[in-house]
Amino acid sequence: MFTWWADSARSSGDAHAAAEAWVSALYAGATAGNGLEDHTATTVGLDSVTTVLVDAATGTQITRVDSALSIDGVSASNTLPSDNAVVVSLRTATPTRSGRGRFYLPPVTVTDVETTGRVLADLITDLSASLTTAWTGYNSASDTPVVYSRTQRLFRPVTSFDIGDLFDTQRGREDNLVEARTSASMP
Repeated sequence: MFTWWADSARSSGDAHAAAEAWVSALYAGATAGNGLEDHTATTVGLDSVTTVLVDAATGTQITRVDSALSIDGVSASNTLPSDNAVVVSLRTATPTRSGRGRFYLPPVTVTDVETTGRVLADLITDLSASLTTAWTGYNSASDTPVVYSRTQRLFRPVTSFDIGDLFDTQRGREDNLVEARTSASMP
């Protein structure tokens, strides 16, 4: 699961259709062979898209639109654990913490890891191109990706994004993992 915000003048239905097109473009990639689907295993997929309308002044959800979507990874490689994720950092013109946002992408494959344990440069290049294509198709004069400050109740337009070369841990995804423990007696 991953999320991002937008300041949109579209109806909920039109915003939802735009979100579906955005995620489809991200998975397909800017060119064949470089989308998110090419860097995720066949066991990793996207099952649904949810779009919500939020009252910016209160932070409460007003409407919600859900739809099923079936996009699966195409790589035959094994996947990383679900809590290891590549993060997309969002930047606004505000240089403080409230001007930054992020979202975690689904786990990628073990072939996307350099021997040093860092994110493979090719993956970063492919994701940057795929995200640029997806947001180019989404963005319009009335629809802007934003960082929303829950404390200040403000939208700040995203001016840039970046992808680091270290994997991050999304603790919420640890619930999907069952840990095996081995005990030993103290000497």
